[in-house]
Amino acid sequence: MMLEKYNMEQRGSITSWDEAMPLGNGRLGALVYGDEEIRLSLDRVDLWDSRPAPATLEEGFNYKNLVRLKESGKKEDWLELTRLFDTVYRATAYPSKVTAGRLEFSFKENFSPSFSLSIADAVTKVCDENSDVRLEGFMSATEFVGVFRIKGEYSMDIHIPSYISKSAEDEANSSGICNERGLGYPPAEIVKDGEFCYTVQKTLTDFVYSIILLEINKGDWRELYFTIGTNADEEDYIARCKESLLCAASEGYDSLIASHREWWQEYWSRSEINLGDEMIERVYYRSMYLFASCSRKGFYPMPLQGVWTADNDMLPPWKGDYHHDTNTQLSYQPYLKANRLPEGEVFLDYLWDLRDAFRRYARDFFGVEGLLIPGVSTIDGKPMGGWAQYAMSPTMSIWTAQSFDEYYLYTGDEVFLKERCYPFMSEIGEAILGILVERDGRLYLPVSSSPEIHDNNREAYLEPNSNFDLALMRYLYITLERYAEQLGDAENKGRWASALAGLDDIALDGDRILLCKGEGLNESHRHFSHLMCLYPLHLINHDSKRNRAIYSKTLHELERLGTGMWIGFSYGMAAQIYAMAENGNGAYQYLHTFSHGFVGENGFHLNGDFKHYGYSTFHYRPFTLESSFGFCDALHEMLMQDHMGYIHLFPAIPDEWKCREISFDRLRSRGGVLVSAVRDADGVKEIRLSAERAMTVRLCIPGAADRTLYLDNGRTECVLAKEGEFVTLELLPNDTAVINIK
Repeated sequence: MMLEKYNMEQRGSITSWDEAMPLGNGRLGALVYGDEEIRLSLDRVDLWDSRPAPATLEEGFNYKNLVRLKESGKKEDWLELTRLFDTVYRATAYPSKVTAGRLEFSFKENFSPSFSLSIADAVTKVCDENSDVRLEGFMSATEFVGVFRIKGEYSMDIHIPSYISKSAEDEANSSGICNERGLGYPPAEIVKDGEFCYTVQKTLTDFVYSIILLEINKGDWRELYFTIGTNADEEDYIARCKESLLCAASEGYDSLIASHREWWQEYWSRSEINLGDEMIERVYYRSMYLFASCSRKGFYPMPLQGVWTADNDMLPPWKGDYHHDTNTQLSYQPYLKANRLPEGEVFLDYLWDLRDAFRRYARDFFGVEGLLIPGVSTIDGKPMGGWAQYAMSPTMSIWTAQSFDEYYLYTGDEVFLKERCYPFMSEIGEAILGILVERDGRLYLPVSSSPEIHDNNREAYLEPNSNFDLALMRYLYITLERYAEQLGDAENKGRWASALAGLDDIALDGDRILLCKGEGLNESHRHFSHLMCLYPLHLINHDSKRNRAIYSKTLHELERLGTGMWIGFSYGMAAQIYAMAENGNGAYQYLHTFSHGFVGENGFHLNGDFKHYGYSTFHYRPFTLESSFGFCDALHEMLMQDHMGYIHLFPAIPDEWKCREISFDRLRSRGGVLVSAVRDADGVKEIRLSAERAMTVRLCIPGAADRTLYLDNGRTECVLAKEGEFVTLELLPNDTAVINIK
């Protein structure tokens, strides 16, 4: 794997934090940038002000009241709805993700810096104009510390973000993107203790956190070891952090970097793609680098900005929270096919551990038993408010819970299905049943919406049930009925089937997918929530004449309405749908546009057409992560699909790639099969499959009907039989099958 060509480099100053060199180990993060002064911005994934917004504690903050105020039609009730459920998100600076602060290095001898970061081993360097390294380091993949070494005379200051202790109650930006109001904390105390230096940041609760530093002279270098600790770790957390830093320093820079590099080497070995397309590969590999840097098993999953909270003396975009109305779902879409399970399992572990909080939310807000997840959530699973149609939508829980279903499908782990997937989804199914109301023999939600159609206007409340809500509920009860049958849960199988029977089919106007009955999308819009039935729910597959007509109409509608009101994540989502339609040219074009216009040199997705290429009317640049991972997922779907009961190789390849050799290695398919394949101008020429247990695998190989296939697995005999355009293989445990197409 030639990762070197996708390293990050910047000759000259980096003046903006969102263009910095990003480092992270899932718990700690750092951004390296600067000009005459080199800055090291420090973050920790669970550094939060978790105080609840006051309005969320009011008696009227509940679903029944939301429905009443929405249906009233009175102006004063609409204003109250806005105050209680929407303005609550912006009324106070908290709850919010926060950053710890930054280190500022001023060198005695000024130099013109250049920056680089190797994505192969996650090591960054800052060099002078003579290419001499002045600062280099990494966030240890094996220890909870950052490790840097610095050459030359310098002074170091610690900068605490001004909003931390800012008390002015400035008016919030109405978009929710940049909230400048302060948290009102007391100023941080900076303590020097021998070779240690640390901050003590008290808050307005019992929560306290600190940056702890240890500096040691080592010949021409001065080594810096640092971490971030909180009293949520343990009471005397500073003493424990000092101990950890001393242990790291005794092990030393060279030893730590060796184990760090071993971790990254193993991470990159799990899968790869080779397309001969430098721009697409660069965004892909840099995105997968970011994924490993901000999502690690044993910690919290990535919020909107992962471990790189904004370093601009303002609260982060959208408070850096957990948006379960697109963002977390897109962020955790690609890891299964990429065969990087541990880094994705953190999201499942997080959701599972918060079941009690989600049960309280279902009971206290919705008045039902079961489990529901706030659409906009604090780190500890509490609602934050926001656009109520989406932030308080119960069906967001279904979309989030699809991650459990997908994990089972891609691992075949029957224990996981029985002990986690089915129980988690069942509790959501129970809660949704408690909310649905019967009317004329059909089941409807009291209010319905389609993120983020009509923004936060009255029109955003669509005629129940919207296709977004309907698709998610149909998917939920189809899945629960299937798993009840598989697990022998006869008692609930009938209940799930009855719920499904009470739901309408997806609302169509001919071949056109509507927003809801009687209303279609008639303007360019960033979110394709009405198309959930196509992807990622696969309720309508590209597998029949009628369904192909629906896909054709869908693509035509997207093209007719244009991209004027799209933002970054729109392009990845559009590419996913084009891939489902086996339209490789369209999928490629959207990924290419995203890569060209919406991604910084450091791999960060900056949401708007900030380079002003004319791709969108949005030209802002708030940094969030989900679009980068939606991009990766769409690319996987172009190379391999598996949702129709067989593995379809290279289903959506653009013409530009068909004239050269492209390949992928060890992408994970459903059932836990690892698939590798090579394609050139003559078609597919090699396929390798491996599985951990015996199973039957069906392959769809373009052009295979006119070719001779033979199986050579070296040791263990496998069964090969042709079924038209399909090949059926019986895989034996721990075996790798190789198919050569002549």
